[in-house]
Amino acid sequence: MSIEDKIPINIGLFGHIDSGKTAVVEVLSEIISTAGIDAHPQSKERGITIDLGFTSFMLDKYLVTLVDGPGHADLIKISASSVEIIDLAIVVIDINKGPQIQTGEHLIMIDSLDIHNIIVVLNKKDIFSGDLDKTIRNIRDFFKSTIFGSEVPIFTVSAKEKTGFEDLKGGILKRINQLEISRDEDGHTIIPIDHHFVIKGRGSVITGTLVSGRLVQNQELYILPLDVKGRVKNIQIFHKNVQLAKAGHRVGVNMKNINVKNIYRGCYATDDPKAFDYCDIIEVKVKKSELFKLETSFGTQVHITIGMISTVGKIYPYHLINEKRIRASITSDKNEFNALLWLNESTLMRKKKNIMLLSRLDLPPTMLRILGSAELLKIHENPPLFYKYKRKKGKISNPDQSQGIVCVGLAQSLEGAKTIVGKKLEHPFTKVIDTFGTKGAVIVGVKDKTQHVVRNDDVILKELRSFNLKKI
Repeated sequence: MSIEDKIPINIGLFGHIDSGKTAVVEVLSEIISTAGIDAHPQSKERGITIDLGFTSFMLDKYLVTLVDGPGHADLIKISASSVEIIDLAIVVIDINKGPQIQTGEHLIMIDSLDIHNIIVVLNKKDIFSGDLDKTIRNIRDFFKSTIFGSEVPIFTVSAKEKTGFEDLKGGILKRINQLEISRDEDGHTIIPIDHHFVIKGRGSVITGTLVSGRLVQNQELYILPLDVKGRVKNIQIFHKNVQLAKAGHRVGVNMKNINVKNIYRGCYATDDPKAFDYCDIIEVKVKKSELFKLETSFGTQVHITIGMISTVGKIYPYHLINEKRIRASITSDKNEFNALLWLNESTLMRKKKNIMLLSRLDLPPTMLRILGSAELLKIHENPPLFYKYKRKKGKISNPDQSQGIVCVGLAQSLEGAKTIVGKKLEHPFTKVIDTFGTKGAVIVGVKDKTQHVVRNDDVILKELRSFNLKKI
């Protein structure tokens, strides 16, 4: 089978820094892309992965692309950017240290974006001197507390000595054969661009993974949000020239009439500009991680990973009551809610099939910082109207007046009292029945006629008031 005829599978590599994740990738890989293993100059200088790397190998009828992201806590948003394009995840754990904070954070990130198939690799077996069976039982106990369960496939390897990898490849093949992957090959061409460069004598090249549609030579593509158009001169899949690429393939595309110096990660190549919007105000449905325990208050700052980039904005949770968005704060026990996201800067966004990751990267890396995922509901040009409850407190001044129970303090004048007649009150009172006198007193009702009401009892009026969000 030629490379373009093999079924593309994209596997993300995750794990705590120094777990040996990139070393595992090196042993598995047969083909290294231009944006390959620790290709970024600072990766070599610092000795850690700081950017996405792409390599591949053949496995039966599949072309497996490995997407290696950083394990360092400060770089988690780069790892998060790979999740849109992967079908399966490999989680690498140092067998001598076991799961660590970023291991848990990566698992929450993977689960939040609906990737349910993982393989666990215990690396550095060559320097392990403990009880292997006991260690694996402990690892299974750890995963029992996660969505992935205790029966997750586990393989032990030594990347240094290159042992255990035949069993690992067998496990990967078995897992891939169990996947039910649906590719949108007939949709519009959409490529989130992850790298770009110039090859002397050939010109501009962009690289990315087709998440939708097909790509052929001489096809015209728009680069968004730059709104420039170019023509496809040549297509490569891991250094092999091909005539056609389909959804799931990672491609290098030699483009005519495109200047790559203006391109950045977060741009898309597409044949359908109308599939995108450039926006900063979006309405979303949030699926919060059960393990994220902090309250999400109205106006909390969050990091939002959309496709290949992360940006900063504020989240405004709400309850929808009678088509009105009521300001809310979300406690740890609530796992789904609606919200408005107001980004600090306009961002390119797909109008359909857009799932984003919400993080609190302002928190210390010793905490789990993944809030959850968000599904795009609607894009707004201007923030919609919000509502909030304003509580007014009055007091009973005369519980035994012949006209009824008299309350003062809810209004300051007769005109003010007239505006609250009919308004509902909190238990045990029912509503404001009528005005009383000329100084703002009112008559209030009580739900239970046998309710004992005394002078100075509190009376609470909760009014719904509209307000407009303002960007701070």
